[in-house]
Amino acid sequence: MLRSNFLRVILWVVCLFALVTNVIVIVGRVKSKILAMRNMFSATVSDKQNTFLINLAIADFLMGVYLLAIGISDLIFGKDYFLSALGWRNGIVCKGIGFIGFVGNVASLLTLTFLSIERFVTIAFSFGRYHFRSKLTAKICATIWGFSAAMALTPIMLSHFVAEIFGFSDICLGLPFVPVADISKYHVTKTYEYYGAMYDIVGGDTDIKSLQWIYSQIVYIYFSATCVSTITLCYIAIFISAIVSKIQSGRPGDNKDEIKMALRISIIVGTDLLCWLPVIITGILSNAGYKVSSDAYVWFAIFVMPINSAFNPFIYTIPAIKRKKKNEPSFIAEQREL
Repeated sequence: MLRSNFLRVILWVVCLFALVTNVIVIVGRVKSKILAMRNMFSATVSDKQNTFLINLAIADFLMGVYLLAIGISDLIFGKDYFLSALGWRNGIVCKGIGFIGFVGNVASLLTLTFLSIERFVTIAFSFGRYHFRSKLTAKICATIWGFSAAMALTPIMLSHFVAEIFGFSDICLGLPFVPVADISKYHVTKTYEYYGAMYDIVGGDTDIKSLQWIYSQIVYIYFSATCVSTITLCYIAIFISAIVSKIQSGRPGDNKDEIKMALRISIIVGTDLLCWLPVIITGILSNAGYKVSSDAYVWFAIFVMPINSAFNPFIYTIPAIKRKKKNEPSFIAEQREL
């Protein structure tokens, strides 16, 4: 399943990193939310962002679970994996692992998107009536999980008719990198390569198989590109809003706060781009006819895709720990940290 010990080391490091750090975030944020609900500040910006960040940590934790399942499966199969490769790809375990990874990816991306929108609305309209209320935040998070689960279940439901997208690779992610011949033709043959050996799967109903390929593209190219663009635009708007607000208020020309904000925005947007931009670009190239190596699946699954899951706890929670040490008021602190 994994072709080198180097890949195995990376997988287990990223896996444990994602699991441990996100458990810490979940526990810490839940405690903070419980304390907020017991006092008069239950509707503050901090509490509403806690709701988003708890859900974000849960989604990122699922990515850690996904990596853990792939790591354990690799240990079980060992060097004899190629004997069970096709059975594994079409089996219920691979579908279950793919479902977990798919839900984690989509839920994490959507949560980051709505968190960005919430921060933009809060800062750009700080004295206006447009704010995310606690009930609205809870409904948005519930919708995110329902939508993510529905998106992950769709290819599984269609698998009754044709091998679904989780069987595109050994690591059970439906990334749109499958080296398929011309999918517009009938009797499509999908060719998989493993340790130099070629495995051919002759397609049945081309229309259904094309739909599976298109579905993967919609999720990992168009949907993810829309979310990442929204996140980027929101943080650019936040930065511009802060600059305009400073100019209008006639405050002194010290730019330290703006520099810190710009650096923090760069980190937030940069990690999102590092995670999703390679997926989007590679998917587009594959769709254009460029052959993508089968190794790309493994690298994307264990190194590229989990970037957000591994770094989100440090981006969104460590600043909160620093604020707590400084005993800053929640509303002021959240404004400073975006």
